[in-house]
Amino acid sequence: MKTWKEKISKVVDDVLCDCCGKSTTNCDHVGPDYATLDSCWGYGSVHDGIMYDIHLCEKCFCEILSHIKENRRQVLGPFKYPHENDPLQGTKYL
Repeated sequence: MKTWKEKISKVVDDVLCDCCGKSTTNCDHVGPDYATLDSCWGYGSVHDGIMYDIHLCEKCFCEILSHIKENRRQVLGPFKYPHENDPLQGTKYL
């Protein structure tokens, strides 16, 4: 014999960009499609115990990534990433 019960669950309907405030769901209602920037600073850090969970739309992510790349160029000059995959270049997963 089967018994049934009702279950109520929450699902993510949309994710708003924490930088510009726009929806990360595109006009075809596909998504949400977003990037995350998260951290959890540990003992000894100036930011000890502070956590971040930031959601970014594609446009804001690309702008922030560009800023990080430029900062690396200014700090390190012509820099060759020491490992196979430079995380600032991304990798294709398909």
